[in-house]
Amino acid sequence: MLLQFGRILVLGIILLGAVWSVINSGVDRAVERAVMRDAINKAGQWGSYLATHVPDLDTLVLTGIPSPEQRKNIRDVRQAGDIFRFKLFSATGHLVLVSDDQSITSPPGVAAEPDAEANRVAHSGMPIVVVKNGEQKPDRPDLYAEAYIPLRGQDGALRGVVKVYVDQSKTRDHFVESFKSFAVVMAVFCSVVFAVPGSAFYLQRIFAERSRKKAEYLAKYDPLTGLLNRRSFVEQAEQCIQEKSLVAVCYIDLDRFKAINDTFGHAIGDAFLTHVAQILKENSNSGDLLSRFGGDEFVIGFCEVPLDEAIQTVRNILKECARKVELGAISLEASVSIGVVAVEEAGSLEVILNNADAALYFAKNAGRNDFAIYGEEMGDELRRRHGLETRLREATLNKEFDVHYQPLVRSADQAVIGYEALLRLKDHDGNQISPSDFIPMAEETGLIEEIGRWTLQTAIGQMASLEEGKKLAINLSPTQYRSGDLVGFVQKALMDTGFPPNLLELEVTETLLLEDSMMIEMQLDTLKEMGVSIAMDDFGTGFSSLSYLWKHRFDRLKIDRSFVAALERNPERSREIIETIVLLGAKLDMEITAEGVETAAQAQLLTDLGCDVLQGYLFGRAASLEEIKSQVFGASTALKSGLQ
Repeated sequence: MLLQFGRILVLGIILLGAVWSVINSGVDRAVERAVMRDAINKAGQWGSYLATHVPDLDTLVLTGIPSPEQRKNIRDVRQAGDIFRFKLFSATGHLVLVSDDQSITSPPGVAAEPDAEANRVAHSGMPIVVVKNGEQKPDRPDLYAEAYIPLRGQDGALRGVVKVYVDQSKTRDHFVESFKSFAVVMAVFCSVVFAVPGSAFYLQRIFAERSRKKAEYLAKYDPLTGLLNRRSFVEQAEQCIQEKSLVAVCYIDLDRFKAINDTFGHAIGDAFLTHVAQILKENSNSGDLLSRFGGDEFVIGFCEVPLDEAIQTVRNILKECARKVELGAISLEASVSIGVVAVEEAGSLEVILNNADAALYFAKNAGRNDFAIYGEEMGDELRRRHGLETRLREATLNKEFDVHYQPLVRSADQAVIGYEALLRLKDHDGNQISPSDFIPMAEETGLIEEIGRWTLQTAIGQMASLEEGKKLAINLSPTQYRSGDLVGFVQKALMDTGFPPNLLELEVTETLLLEDSMMIEMQLDTLKEMGVSIAMDDFGTGFSSLSYLWKHRFDRLKIDRSFVAALERNPERSREIIETIVLLGAKLDMEITAEGVETAAQAQLLTDLGCDVLQGYLFGRAASLEEIKSQVFGASTALKSGLQ
């Protein structure tokens, strides 16, 4: 009996072992299939998300060079799902862009030869998926899938092919753990072989549903803040307009957010964006529409509330955002500016948003950390700004600026020793546009660096054609120093024209020095080593600090015209300030230039006080190169006649 039981036991063990072996084999195959199906599903959904959330994808596929906005959107898109890397190919299978956790890189243009698998997927429209073991690769997960997926637009047309690298380690572990647990039970009951495929299919469906829900979430909400994205806001706001429930819209912009990112890093910047989003949630009603349009721009649609209540909410948001906040180890003080528009005074949603943006512009111009309610005059101002920006872009593209020159005279004998280059721009009617209007616009739109390069190259070239020995002063925008390539450009301009470096003087503002950047300091030092003079412009009007003078060793201080003008209104006080600046310059071996000299009395007094160089309407207004040449020629002719 015992022997028979033993035989049965051994046979049962052998049978169980055989069943277990078969089950193990079936589990491995089922896991591999499930992982592959899951990878295809994730890659396909992610590819669709990429096609709809990266702007101007066709241009990126054509050139292979992403714009700053496309780079940011690509980083945002990469947060979806388990994607850790991807390659973008054109519709002909040529490699365009590679993105991973470390970088977004693009080859010079588009790869010359097509990728075989990408080309095959482009022609067949069928994905290709390979599951790989990455345990021996330091930059790969333990298990991952490489999936070539056709990239299609909303119209179904093929826009390219994307090779998606999907981290399937957790998916595989989940499947294996689940299947092994089922396998033990099913092996004991000799029924596991029927349950494995069904379990695999069930789990695959669960993961597919989760991926689908996540993709749907990302299609409607901002992944960083959880607020509505622009598209969802527009859809819901238009519905509220039809229902006449939208009362007001406010446009919110973070003040000097770029400085926060540059100073503390993008992690702190993102934390502050999340902080602001939380303030919006806490100060709004459940029926309001909260949205992040992108970057540091938020929009609120107030629904079914009195207008005065909506404005009070805006005040509360303004107050809360101005409070000091602790973000990790950083204590941050910042603010927002807000533009508000009442819907009853507007029309379509596009008009409403434009009017809110116009009000926002007024709030920022008023000094920031404030809000403004839209009025009709703001729309006129917005149209004026749009016209100015259009003209500025045309002039930048077609090089339609002019450089005028204002004389710099030596105070001792009032001889012209050089000129300051001043940029001029005319509108289409031939009227001069004030530099105080178009220079800030150029800085705001990012055109200032290209304009500054043209100004520098043109002024140096034109002054080199004038009589020898005249100094050239140029006031550059802080943006040109931040780019990091100013030294190389100045050096090339000097070499191309043969203009002596010791006759070139570059002016900086105190605003630039506030940044305390090592890159800016190195550029200033290198320019001085080349022989170029450095002057501090508008000294005494900003954040004047002796540490700047000690640290940067300027060659010249330029006394702001406001002190010269004050000689008429408050001569005693203004004279004391100018005397102090002159004495400071003498002690630090810096020459002094006084701007805005308009009368002979001012010129005499400034000369008596010790100013080295004078500049202003008394000695001549800014004029074109042709006018300057005629003046120089006339003076030279008169001198020769006198000698004869």
